[in-house]
Amino acid sequence: MKFLRFNFCHPVKVHATIIRLLTANAQRHSIVFDSKGSNLIEIPLAGYGAGKWRIILDWEYDDQTFTHQKEFEIKEQDNEV
Repeated sequence: MKFLRFNFCHPVKVHATIIRLLTANAQRHSIVFDSKGSNLIEIPLAGYGAGKWRIILDWEYDDQTFTHQKEFEIKEQDNEV
């Protein structure tokens, strides 16, 4: 299974929004991930179709709000079981 991996400098609870790009019916998925004491968040990509996507991560740390965006592409062969 393919993952997006994000390494933080501290444990974190992240709200992730994953949006399919370049499509008439924009698919949008919202998920919350908790690193549970680790600095690593792994977001599984199983179930997302081939194409271009954007992920937006929102989190709070030390009374500050942060956002990170990244575009990525899932190729057809990445979805084969």
